[in-house]
This record gives sequence, C-alpha cells and structure tokens, in this order.
Amino acid sequence: MKKIISYISTLIAILIVIKTNAQQSSLFNTYSLDPLQLNIAYAGATCTEINAHYRTQWIGLKETPKLLQLNAHTALGKSNALALKVNSQTQGLLNTLGATLGYSYRIKLNENAKLHLGLGVGWSQAALNTQNANVIQANDATLNNNNRQSANGVDSEFGVMFVGKKLKAGSSVLHLYNSNPSFSGSSSYKNSPQINTQVSYIFNKDKKIELEPWLLNRYTLQGDNVIEGMLNLNFIKAITVGFGYRSNNGVLALLGAKIGNLKFAYSFDYGSNKNAVSIGTSHQVMLGFSICKTSKPKEVKEVKEVVVKATPIDTLPTISPIVEETKEEPKKDSIVKIEAAEVETPVVTIDKLNKIAEEVVFDINQFELNEIALKKVDDLAILLKINPSLKVNIIRYASSKGSAEVRAENDLLSIRRVTYLRAELTNRGVKSENISCGISRNAEKALFDNSNEQQSASRTVRFEGVK
Repeated sequence: MKKIISYISTLIAILIVIKTNAQQSSLFNTYSLDPLQLNIAYAGATCTEINAHYRTQWIGLKETPKLLQLNAHTALGKSNALALKVNSQTQGLLNTLGATLGYSYRIKLNENAKLHLGLGVGWSQAALNTQNANVIQANDATLNNNNRQSANGVDSEFGVMFVGKKLKAGSSVLHLYNSNPSFSGSSSYKNSPQINTQVSYIFNKDKKIELEPWLLNRYTLQGDNVIEGMLNLNFIKAITVGFGYRSNNGVLALLGAKIGNLKFAYSFDYGSNKNAVSIGTSHQVMLGFSICKTSKPKEVKEVKEVVVKATPIDTLPTISPIVEETKEEPKKDSIVKIEAAEVETPVVTIDKLNKIAEEVVFDINQFELNEIALKKVDDLAILLKINPSLKVNIIRYASSKGSAEVRAENDLLSIRRVTYLRAELTNRGVKSENISCGISRNAEKALFDNSNEQQSASRTVRFEGVK
C-alpha cells in the first residue's frame, strides 16, 4: 500500500512540474511590496532595498513546489541603478537555480515622474533528481539511472516602467532569451518567455488610509495567460491589507507591516476555481530591509513657535553704508542697544548673504543639502557670526503651479527646507534668536518664473533683514 501511495505521489509531482513549466514563473502575491519581482526596470526607484521571499504550495505532498527568492537593488546617482535577483525552486524531481544581474536607466520626465528602462542577464541551472524517482518499470531509460542530471544555461529579461508619485505602470519580458538546456536522454527543459504587464494607482496619497488597486496580466508564450486584480489598503504607511482574485485559480490575500527600515508580509492564495481546487493553498512569507533617507523634518516644531516680524529689504531706509567694524568694537553687553543708523548693516550684509544663497540649491523633493551646498552654509554662518547684531528671516519659496494638492505639498517642502537651514546655521554657532523663518514667497512675489530652465534655481532660499 505504501508503494502505491509513493507511486501516486511521484506521478502527481511530475504533473505539477509540467503544469509549472507551462506557467514558468511562480505566482508571487507580494509584488505590490516588491515590484522588482515583476519588472527589472523598477531598480533604483526606492534607494537601496533587499527583500527575501519564500513560497510553498500545500496539497499534502512533500514534492510540492517551493521557491526561495532574493531581490536587491540600489540607485547609483540620479540616472543609474543596479539589481540582483537570486532564486532557487523545487518542483517535484526538478530543481532550478538562477541568478540575474540587472541594470536600470532612469529618465526624468518631471519633478514627480521617471521612466525606467531595465535589462537583466543571468545564469540558470536545472537539475533533474532522477535518483529520487519511484519507477514501476525497471528498464525505464529516463528515470532509472540513479544519477542527478543537470544542465546550465543563460537567461535574460527586459522591462520598461513608468514610476510616478501615484501611478506605476510597466511591462517586462522574463526569459527574453534562454539557451534552453537539455538533459541527457530526455527532452529539453524550456523556459518560455513570459510577458508581465502591470498598472497601479494610489488614491488618497499621503493620507492616513491609502487605496492602491493593482491590475496584472502574466502571459506565457505557448502557455497560460493569468489575469489578476489586487486592492491594497495602506494604513498610516505602516500596515497593508490586500485582497484580490486570480483568474483560473482563486482568491488572494495579503498582510504586510513596516517598522522603520524593516518590512514583513504574509500572503496566501486559495485555488477555489473548479479548475484549481486540486492545487490547494499557497503560502508566502516576505522579509525586507531598506536604506533610504528619512523624510521626517528636523525641528519642524520651530516653524510654529517662531514669531516673524519681517520687513522687506526694499522698505528699509536708505542710509550711507557703515564702515566695517574695527578692533575697537563695542562690548557684547552694548550690542543690544542698536542705534537707528545701524539699520543699514543688514542692507549691506544681506546682499552678501543672498549672493551666497544663490548657490544653496536643494535637490528635487529633498529638504536636506548635499555636501557642496553645505560648504556654502559654512560661509553663511561665518558672515552671520561676524555680524552679531544682524537679525534675518529666511524666506521660503513654493511653486504656484499644479493642483491645490501639489501646491500644498510644495509649500510643506519649503517649510522643511528653511527649518533645516536654520538648524544647520545654529549648529554652526549662529545665535538662534537672530534667525527666523516661515515667510513664504509664491506666485505673488516669485523668485523665478519656474520655467524649465530655472527649476533648479528655484529650489533655494533668500534672506531679508528684520528690525
């Protein structure tokens, strides 16, 4: 009786291998948390990220498919990115191992969107563990040889993807070129090209509850065509709950959590369709780690606490320039007694501050400065410290273009920038009571017209004197 059960188990396992070969790639459910599963072009979209996945299919047999996959990618500068995908899969008597090195080139379309082009080249190995087979006929030439047969080959994939603030859409071809290795005395192990097309959109972006629907189509040449839909609910950017349906299979479910730089997820799919009941239930676990700059603003509370009473430079009285201070400068206690004629000191010095500020440019969607701009902040701090009687306000600028939601986001970003700059100046020894921030200049008094030629110059600040 045990031998009969063993024979049946082996037969079912071989049928699973045949069915899986028709589909080629395991149907992961966590692609919304790791789009690199679907498209190599996604590389570089989120700084540095590493995700490990394990998937198993449960139908009550030890030979059921199991898959372990590791995906990693990182951005290299503003346009380039690298990716690495490693996977190991067991399907009955067949084991496959593969590794793909990918490259992505990112083309900036606007402030919030990029077009990614990706290419991956890899190595693959297929191994047929014939020594584990239970055969009925002793003269079976294919299975009765007690040898592990293996074949090596090359693999490749290509993808294109649009990555926007809310919209993601793309298409990729897995196994674009494959050498299709063959085993001795048996037919070739073929990896047919699979075309993945996906689109997703985030509603209520940056709200406490985001709605993120996904639509995906996986088409294997001369194989299956699988269409599926998934709806994710993202709570406070920390918890994800998703539900979906896969054609010719059944229902899907996803539960994910993000704690700091760590991501966890569990998903399953159940073959409820009449053609997939025998497939049973598949379970998947994901563990991820990301290294990206935090978007949490520094000293953001100070924006509310600062009382700004600023006087624009052009309204200050015109007084003859004051000769720079000599060694016989007044005592510190007397600095607070500012005479009327000293109002001219801000006029002379602020021109120098704003000349330096022209080179203090923030990167796109960033409120922190790079090393080059921070050197200019050193110069600003020196100028402010040698003029201890000078009180200034840091003016923030926000673009007036776009929807009301976009303008509000740009305004918040400008607040973070001036708050960050104020903190950097005080860290360099400038008196905090001499620096205020919060005044905004938008369409009514724009620094630039926000044309394409002046977008980078608009991501800056200016100074004005305060009485």
